[in-house]
Amino acid sequence: MHSLPIQNSMHQPKRMNIRHRPSPASAMAALALALSSASFASGFVTPSHSSSLTIPGANPLRSAISSTRLRNSRHLQMAINGDTPDPSSASPDAKLFDEYISVEDAAKQPDLRAATRTLKNHPDMSLPRDRFQRIFDAIEVRTSEAEENDVSNRATLDMSQAQQYPPVSPSRNEMTELYDALADAGHLQLFGAAGRKDRPLPAMGSKVVTPTLLEQITEMEMLALTPKPTNTFLIGGIILAVAEGFLSLSTGIDLNFLVLCTITLAFLDKLLVNGAVSETAMRTVMPEYRKKILRHEAGHFLCAYLLGCPVEGCVLSSWAALQDSRFGGRATTVSAGTSFFDRDLSEEMNGQRPLSRSSIDRYSVIVMGGIAAEAINFGRADGGAGDEMALVRFLSSINPRGGGAVAWDSERIKSQARWGALQAVLLLRTYKASYDALVDALERGGNLGECIYAIEKAATDSGEKPLEKPLGYIAEKGLYGEWSDVPPSAATNQYAKPAATVTAPVTEVTTTGAAVDDKEDVSTSLSELRKAAEQRLKEINEELEALEKSKRS
Repeated sequence: MHSLPIQNSMHQPKRMNIRHRPSPASAMAALALALSSASFASGFVTPSHSSSLTIPGANPLRSAISSTRLRNSRHLQMAINGDTPDPSSASPDAKLFDEYISVEDAAKQPDLRAATRTLKNHPDMSLPRDRFQRIFDAIEVRTSEAEENDVSNRATLDMSQAQQYPPVSPSRNEMTELYDALADAGHLQLFGAAGRKDRPLPAMGSKVVTPTLLEQITEMEMLALTPKPTNTFLIGGIILAVAEGFLSLSTGIDLNFLVLCTITLAFLDKLLVNGAVSETAMRTVMPEYRKKILRHEAGHFLCAYLLGCPVEGCVLSSWAALQDSRFGGRATTVSAGTSFFDRDLSEEMNGQRPLSRSSIDRYSVIVMGGIAAEAINFGRADGGAGDEMALVRFLSSINPRGGGAVAWDSERIKSQARWGALQAVLLLRTYKASYDALVDALERGGNLGECIYAIEKAATDSGEKPLEKPLGYIAEKGLYGEWSDVPPSAATNQYAKPAATVTAPVTEVTTTGAAVDDKEDVSTSLSELRKAAEQRLKEINEELEALEKSKRS
């Protein structure tokens, strides 16, 4: 596996060639190799869609949702903004809304479009926790039973493959509209809290981030944000090989026979259930492994949510991915993932409009969210090499098309990866209470509704709100760049102008040409600078007034 670290040099993990011999040492190596072949890289999944007919009632997710609801029924009476249910929750409109989001009838799908229309017509409708969670149950069922989930026509993005954007994704568009309606009605305070609707990102200004500047802002070494190759399955294979060696000596069973059986079982495990058995054994032996996967996925989840990209599901094991058509179902290669949807990027990749820099930036931040989460929580990112490669493939497919556009060469890609990692670190730190609540919900096996509820309730309790101004500004000054809380002037603030078109396919992906919209970047930059200047002038006026009052007194 090749990995492009976000520091200045490229590295490739060493590959070990192991030869099989009829000896304990060779048996250990053989077993380690066999288990390594069944290993997986934890990544995240963006919705890769396709078209087929999913039979209603055959979806295991409906049963899982019902079980979760029964388990948590005694906790579902508290609303996010209060414990007392609103009388309007029993109104005719509310009852009709409940019918639209019902997942009890396996013969029909939830009607997200009708639910959105009802919510827009009655924005003051009460959403106690039970109804709030059933909305997201409906989203999970609708997207999991969508026609475009057929694995024969989809390319699942598991950080080793790229995404295939369908011409039309009705279920995801309905989901996006429902998320937006909930946010407009004030039920989702943190959805799109940064980088959407004129809200800034944590770091504004230049998008050129050097390793030195990244270390200065994040107060972390570059090494912490550079995924390292994991030897988890190699170590596990060696441990198991040693155990088999002792078993052979104590029972007299031929060691070669044990090794052959282990290799066969590992192969069948990978072939039939995507290595789920090996993964379960590894999680049992190494609990820390599960914690890293959980926090990694929570990083992707929260970054997508904060940037206004609807999340439709999250799985933390191969067993869960096998039962979820959004992650490939029985044909999956996914072992852990977060499925989100960016309608703007999907439409742009399909050539419906020019590819915007804001879409590229959102994707970059979400991809790097898992690496950032691991670095913050464990001091170093173990997983995420596949995340980087997904970003590299995506950016490499964008080619300049005249007008002085700058190509996405190796150095620029690495700078974009560092920029994405920086934004992700700042987002996760700014919304730490929400992140911790999300981790807790995922750890308890919470579904989508419980995770969103945990995020929003933690934000309410801790006072976390959407960003009103950036945490700082990046200026291209000096040798390594400068980080300041004062916005740079329009003359010194430089934004990249990647007028580009996506012409080359990304591995198995077929994309249509899409030019990057430079006017959007320039307009956004000037708007941000104007707002920052107005804010600064307001602060100066307040300081002057305070000085005048102090002189008079």
